[in-house]
Amino acid sequence: MVPLDARHALERIAEALPSLKLLARGAEAEVRLGEFMGLRAVFKVRVRKLYMHPMLDESLRYRRTRREARVMVAARGAGARVPMVYAVLPSLGLLVMEYVEGVRLKEYFDSDPEAGVRLSREAGRLLALIHSAGVVHGDYTTSNLIVARDGLYIIDFGLADFDSSLEERATDLHLYRRSLESAHARYAGDAYRAFVEGYASAARDWRPVVERAEEIRLRGRYVEARRRSVWARLG
Repeated sequence: MVPLDARHALERIAEALPSLKLLARGAEAEVRLGEFMGLRAVFKVRVRKLYMHPMLDESLRYRRTRREARVMVAARGAGARVPMVYAVLPSLGLLVMEYVEGVRLKEYFDSDPEAGVRLSREAGRLLALIHSAGVVHGDYTTSNLIVARDGLYIIDFGLADFDSSLEERATDLHLYRRSLESAHARYAGDAYRAFVEGYASAARDWRPVVERAEEIRLRGRYVEARRRSVWARLG
């Protein structure tokens, strides 16, 4: 429940959102920087989709905003570094959270690859912590980890959910590996090994998850090989 004074503040801020500094704009949401109750904060608001029926759009924005706040609180409760949720107003599709100042791990890798490899171990440990809370991230890549003064933070839980299935946990590992291979190919092998070590250090049942991640990787290679074969025959 949002306190009445905070709710009023949120409603006023919602009206002023267009004037706040835009940090990112995606298909689903806008992320802006401002202040909330005297604190520097990030405002994530899910935008209305004009092509969708208004009642359905409102329902989806409400549920997704509420879910994102809940998984962030659960992940933080498990000991992972996650921005603190300051307030949530699902009826406006608005989530207000702590602003974490730092550099995305993707950019950090570019400037200091060896440090990026070392931080991959911490990335694995953090993922194991949120998995222990029954949370899967859904987009666990070097773009969604922030290197801050006090350590590595996980951000952007827009695709996250409560799910303890082996397949979904393994998919998080696979996504991290794929982000390494696409953006940091030269160091991908060492970085992923460090990542798995970090994951294993904080997860009891790590081995089946790592093995399933490898299966997912092989499935993707098989599909790609079949696709190339088809195009070769057509050509």
